[in-house]
Amino acid sequence: MQTGNSNTSLDTQIEAAFGRPITALHHDIEPPDVRRVLEIRAMLAVVERHLDQIRDRLHTATAPDRDCAELADEDLTVDAEWLAAAGRSRNRHAQAITSLLRAGPPASHPNLVRTAAEATASSAPSPPARASTTALPHR
Repeated sequence: MQTGNSNTSLDTQIEAAFGRPITALHHDIEPPDVRRVLEIRAMLAVVERHLDQIRDRLHTATAPDRDCAELADEDLTVDAEWLAAAGRSRNRHAQAITSLLRAGPPASHPNLVRTAAEATASSAPSPPARASTTALPHR
């Protein structure tokens, strides 16, 4: 799976904090903060893609036109457990990125310090998402 091109739910915040699009940040991984954010972002992309797959599988299994007799309790239970685990992982990765963005870029990048401060001031932290078997918002 190629995560470099996958969008994540935090891309807008990351781009605002560093004042550049994600694609440009991949070319400037020298500052440790940029490298750390991009590494965690890559993991976030994998987890969010996994959440999308589980959600789609649950939607297919529970579609209104499906015969209820086809539902397998064990499959639904496993998917619900995977959904909860992936949701917790997503929240941890998102919190790690948010913490790094709040800390701000190094002083050696003054243009980044300004944009990170502005992004932090303008973005309120979002409450952690609760994993459930209901539909997840599509990014």
